[in-house]
Amino acid sequence: MQTFHPPDEGPLQGLVASRIEAYGGRHRASAQNAAGGLYPRGGLVLDLGRRRLQDYVPFAKGSGQARGLSPMRLREQESEKRHGVHFAVGPPHSPKLKEVTRAHELEVRLHTFSMFGMPRLPPEDRRRWEIGEGGDTGLTIEKSWKELVPGHKEMSRELCHQQEALWELLTTELVYVRKLKIMTDLLAAGLLNLQRVGLLNEVSAETLFGNVPSLIRAHHSFWEEVLGPTLGETRASGRPLDPISLQNGFLMFSQRFQPYIQYCLRVKQTMAYAREQQNNNPLFNAFVQWCEKHKRSGRQTLGDLLIKPHQRITKYPLLLQAVLKRSPEARAQEALHAMIAAVESFLRHINKQVRQGEEQESLVAAAQRIGPYEVLEPSSEEVEKNLRPFSTLDLTSPMLGVAPEHTRQLLLEGPVRVKEGREGKLDVYLFLFSDMLLVTKPHRKADKAKVIRPPLMLEKLVCQPLRDPNSFLVIHLTEFQCVSTALTMHCPSPADRARWLEKTQQAQVTLQKLKAEEYVQQKRELLALYRDQDRESLGTRPSTPSLEGSQSSAEGRTPGISTIIPHLVVTEDTDEDTPSGPDDTSDSGYGTLIPGSPEGSRSPLSRLRSRAFRRDPRLTFSTMDLRDVPLRPRPSNPQAPQRRSAPELPEEGPGRTPSHRPLRAEDMLREIREELASQRIEGVPEPGDSRPRKLTRIQLQRMRGSHIIQLDTPLSTSEV
Repeated sequence: MQTFHPPDEGPLQGLVASRIEAYGGRHRASAQNAAGGLYPRGGLVLDLGRRRLQDYVPFAKGSGQARGLSPMRLREQESEKRHGVHFAVGPPHSPKLKEVTRAHELEVRLHTFSMFGMPRLPPEDRRRWEIGEGGDTGLTIEKSWKELVPGHKEMSRELCHQQEALWELLTTELVYVRKLKIMTDLLAAGLLNLQRVGLLNEVSAETLFGNVPSLIRAHHSFWEEVLGPTLGETRASGRPLDPISLQNGFLMFSQRFQPYIQYCLRVKQTMAYAREQQNNNPLFNAFVQWCEKHKRSGRQTLGDLLIKPHQRITKYPLLLQAVLKRSPEARAQEALHAMIAAVESFLRHINKQVRQGEEQESLVAAAQRIGPYEVLEPSSEEVEKNLRPFSTLDLTSPMLGVAPEHTRQLLLEGPVRVKEGREGKLDVYLFLFSDMLLVTKPHRKADKAKVIRPPLMLEKLVCQPLRDPNSFLVIHLTEFQCVSTALTMHCPSPADRARWLEKTQQAQVTLQKLKAEEYVQQKRELLALYRDQDRESLGTRPSTPSLEGSQSSAEGRTPGISTIIPHLVVTEDTDEDTPSGPDDTSDSGYGTLIPGSPEGSRSPLSRLRSRAFRRDPRLTFSTMDLRDVPLRPRPSNPQAPQRRSAPELPEEGPGRTPSHRPLRAEDMLREIREELASQRIEGVPEPGDSRPRKLTRIQLQRMRGSHIIQLDTPLSTSEV
């Protein structure tokens, strides 16, 4: 830190008048004379500074003697050169004069902080920001682990290396916590003190430092409950540090360091805010420079401090792996492997949250560049009025048929010339998103582009290269696999055409995989519904499973694969669970699978319906049909009711034509099991309850009937 030396002038020069007024009130007359002699044109500013400092008694320490020290020396020429204006020029309330006054007062305050220390904040602010002395008394450590282990000279070289690695884990933890305290005890405390006297009120401490106090509390707890006891045991016993004693603490890593999720989500915005304030706010920049030169900062810049939490949380696996390398014991290795796995799992979760946040921000930025939706030209004002509610496109809405954690992304954009039919070529701008292709027309006088064609859904899109090396054909299909739109795209170069074709194909493959995962997940939720319903009905109506059904359950197991769905037991019972009359509360065909419940009770179907509705508000059980999954063509059957096909899943054989011939119960069971086993997707949770459940023949037949949803597809059907 730069030290401030006593000035060469006498004790009553410079701002001594205001200082004496604030810290004891001695030599007032001499001070006024000295001030008048030094500042013939600057009396206004001096009076303001004195008047404000008179009220700032918390800075006072000791007897208030002047001792010949001046808080600062101001030269009029330097001030005029710096601000380009004389102190007495302009009216008293001019903006330039106020700016000069605020800069002068900030300089006085910061110099007072350097000389007399930081004023004590109110207790509520100190608790909120983890500011204060005495909170780090337990965060102490020796210079070397050898001071704690008397027999270190007799230890093997490998064990010494292990102790060095553990010691690095402990010492770097303390160094990091002290750097976090710089942000609170120096930067935050200084900013809050300045804001209490009306300076830098435009700077938000919450935005600048985020939840740093929560990080400090988490690391204090981690030291007191995990690292500190291990160190204390070595201090008391003189034995080497034991890595196994850290296992329980690191296995709870995700629970202990939850605040890091919020901090990592906001760290980019925080650093951008700090840069903006430093570039556009001279007073804040002067304050930051003063903090960076302070002896407590350790020459750390504001940017260095703000990025420290992100760097620290990602360093824990490396520190533990260094300990693992030097730990030959099997028990220690097993414990360290579990600790590393717990930390890396938490880091993956943070990365996932950060990635989703970045994707959402990118999507919002892309959506702001796309303006009105003008795909039709209304023939009259009345028609335009009726079309207006349907002439909007919300790109931030969830993708249909995909899990909500996946966000739509902008994959490619660029200008092309498009030709439709025999019309001339039109200059357009294409946006390729994760699930759609948008054709827009840029505005010449605006930054936004208007949508001039309906969105082309990727699962309905066929792209074919043409003989022209710069052109390709885009075919959009309907639900019946018929052409609805055909556009010829002329790219600026063959490389651009290859890029559009490649990106489109990759997006289609990714989208199909995501929809397949969600399809299987919805099917498992449906089967879980049957299991939950059976649990509720077990206590009211016992049934004896038949031998035939039990054998079919055993045959349906897939070798080498853990149980995926609960075993179904087919009984010869009649369908007692199904009400004889129509039930208005049933949803599509699902109501026939749920027994009647007392009025006012909440059935498992309602719970599953609400769960699906939360996934996508536009879906209900009668419309959870994964409408945007590529359709599998089936042979036409004029007698059969129209039904949508199941999505084409990876590693699945050719589609089966639905048959109206009733299947045997064991055949139904076997087919359901085989299909679910073939659709196993890594990362999708599987039901863990393998207890056999009860299902009647009539219910199984309805699962394949024409009036009810098929279990191999989540699509609901209606009679035509």
